[in-house]
Amino acid sequence: MNTINGYPCDQITDVKYAPTYASPIIQQTILLPGGGCAYYRAKKGDACTFCAFPGFTRDVIKGPGYENSFKSWKLDSQIYQAMFDELSRDNEHVDRIAIFNGGSFFPDSELPIRFQNYVCEQVARHPKARQLFVEAYPSFISRSKLVQTLAGLDGKDLMVGIGFESKDDRVRNGLLNKSIDLSLFESKIKMMQELGVQTSVYVFLKAHELTEWQSYEDVINTLSYLHDLGVNEMALSCAFVPEGTKLEVEYQSGNFQPPWLWTIIDVVKEAEKKGWPLVVGGFDDTPPPIAGPSNCEVCNPVILDLIDQSRKTGGLSFQQLPSCSCHALWEKDMADKRPYSRIF
Repeated sequence: MNTINGYPCDQITDVKYAPTYASPIIQQTILLPGGGCAYYRAKKGDACTFCAFPGFTRDVIKGPGYENSFKSWKLDSQIYQAMFDELSRDNEHVDRIAIFNGGSFFPDSELPIRFQNYVCEQVARHPKARQLFVEAYPSFISRSKLVQTLAGLDGKDLMVGIGFESKDDRVRNGLLNKSIDLSLFESKIKMMQELGVQTSVYVFLKAHELTEWQSYEDVINTLSYLHDLGVNEMALSCAFVPEGTKLEVEYQSGNFQPPWLWTIIDVVKEAEKKGWPLVVGGFDDTPPPIAGPSNCEVCNPVILDLIDQSRKTGGLSFQQLPSCSCHALWEKDMADKRPYSRIF
């Protein structure tokens, strides 16, 4: 972990499979303490049930005693530029530069516009990088902002990630508390496609209250919907349990367990069968979760390694999947196919 002016920041450089380019790429993810997710602040903390990052960034910037403060805590542009320069030092070999600030890239209240422009300029000048990846809540994606960002990139690709999570309104806005209107989401996808902006959409497995089968069914329905929309990349976000979230409360009370690895394997199988551009997200985060996707101690190491390899190569070696007694327990969980109506 690096510190600039006393504020923490970090970077992760690794190989990822990019469906957009149909090949592995080297991605550098630059982790910055942004000014706080605007959606989180507007809801005074009553936002996405599974995300702890906004409160974490407030803690590292403001310190203790500000738990009920929801005004932007962004830093000066010069500090973010210094962070970017330090973290991107000697990165001439990377193909994609991703900015992660625990919210949206575009609002000035989260990252200063001057810094946004600086990032674009640096990516445009980069000797190898072909793409800038940023995240944004649909409400903050505008035609003017996209045009401005594309102009700053000077011919380099732009990909925007959206935490859409589920096509089902009851899951997306009820259980996960995303407050994303379906028609608004579709209009933003269409706008980006018209401008040549690449799209990456996060899909969540498994919302609390859903059975294992319901979670699987929800993900498959959402992936099919996104494929029909022409989304460039689908990122499977598999539930883990961060401290300080509503999900932790459910987990500690025994009402929630993260998904089985067997379920993730079945989602990947279906995606490969249908030709969907799916990648499996990581099972870790900042701050570190207290629980995550799992089978049993016997087969976990092998399956986790296979999933990790698939993140780099784009394919999962199903022939190498182990036989394990826990598979029968997973099948028992998947046999509960009661409809959503039991919880809504």
